[in-house]
Amino acid sequence: MDSKTYNKDLRKACVKAVFDEFAEHGDMIRPQYAEQWDEIYANRFLGHITGPMDIDVTDLVDVIIDTIAKEAAQK
Repeated sequence: MDSKTYNKDLRKACVKAVFDEFAEHGDMIRPQYAEQWDEIYANRFLGHITGPMDIDVTDLVDVIIDTIAKEAAQK
């Protein structure tokens, strides 16, 4: 597998991991106001998560690093 294909697959896996974490209402992305999850909109097709939210950058980086390590172990 060439590096271009690997980078594309890795990017896809990282995006999926971020959206999965959001869908599970994890700690990485939280509503700004109480439990107003319905005000945050996630569009996997466009790759956007929008709305009033707090993003825990450390948790975001952890999700991405864990995904990279998992993908590397599978190759």
